[in-house]
Amino acid sequence: MPKIAIYKYLVFYIVSYDLGERLHLHISNTKSRKGKDAKIWLDTYKVFEKGDLSNKEIALCQDLIKNNNEKIVAAILKFAKGVKSKPINLI
Repeated sequence: MPKIAIYKYLVFYIVSYDLGERLHLHISNTKSRKGKDAKIWLDTYKVFEKGDLSNKEIALCQDLIKNNNEKIVAAILKFAKGVKSKPINLI
């Protein structure tokens, strides 16, 4: 599960076998390692799965994805081509 981006305690990652699906990110709250992850579509920024993230965390994730969408999509496409890269530090 390659990490695509990081923001404080939130880790945005993809699952390799999901690359054939509509582009999306999984988001993990590293403060709560046993929780369920969220899943957000990259084209609409809509939440497919909220997981155990709070509404405030989901809104933050959506904003971060909107503001960094081009970098995130580029990182996913690089990974799909086999190019390794470090996670993006989101601001």
